[in-house]
Amino acid sequence: MQRRPLLAGLALAPLATRSLAATATDFVALERRVQGRIGFFAIDTGSGRVMAHRADERFATASTFKILLAARVAQGVEAGRWGWNDAVPLRASERVPHSPAFDRLLPRGQATLAELVQGIVVESDNPCANVLLRHCCDSPSGLTAWLRQQGDAVTRLDRFETELNENAPGDPRDTSTPRAFARTLQHLLLGPGLKRANQARLWADLQASRTGLQRLRAGVPDASWRVIDKTGSGGRGAVNDVALVFPPGSRSPWVVVAFQSDSKASTDELSGVHAAAMRGLVRAWA
Repeated sequence: MQRRPLLAGLALAPLATRSLAATATDFVALERRVQGRIGFFAIDTGSGRVMAHRADERFATASTFKILLAARVAQGVEAGRWGWNDAVPLRASERVPHSPAFDRLLPRGQATLAELVQGIVVESDNPCANVLLRHCCDSPSGLTAWLRQQGDAVTRLDRFETELNENAPGDPRDTSTPRAFARTLQHLLLGPGLKRANQARLWADLQASRTGLQRLRAGVPDASWRVIDKTGSGGRGAVNDVALVFPPGSRSPWVVVAFQSDSKASTDELSGVHAAAMRGLVRAWA
């Protein structure tokens, strides 16, 4: 009974290679298992407790940025800058790899903002993301500027898909920290960053995504737990997952961000790390 407050208090301390808050999830052992680096930050929005490991180190976000881009579009709808049913032209020259939604929409020559957002959140479509970056942000740096307005001084986007997935050693471009990303998700998807109707819209798109079934979602005990997430994958072992976790019993949701880098392990092995980290979090907090 004394372990939970101890974990919560220790997790607020400055983090080095290992956080003592990780006793339920042995992040050092997980890093050793895949010979890589793991960044993790979880917030219980009810109690305020956190669990953290490498929470202030930079990691490539890869496609997890797409949920932030979707939120930027939603906020623009709320401000009257554009509407969900606004049509955006599509051109064959905009196609880049991983384009399931774009390929379905391209024959029409246009898509609505709602369709493009569904494409990037549900299917992680790359050309749809680039179209939205140009239409709603002018450029990747425009999304960064908007994030600064949301109070996020860390997360940055510098390049379009698919170059942003490079994850070169020491390159700060297209990166965030687990702590910063989690706080921004909390603001946008649970807090005052968006109106409830648009939060519900993005929650539904996250729920419909199937890309993360073997990552954080795989670490909860049973179907009484609801996990909605956005994955991302890039070079040099950048296998990521960011999620809202709804424990059973109408408890307050958790925000969980798990980034990885520097490993040569397979995607399946790295996905297993996410599941193991979530199992440890549940042991500590459930």
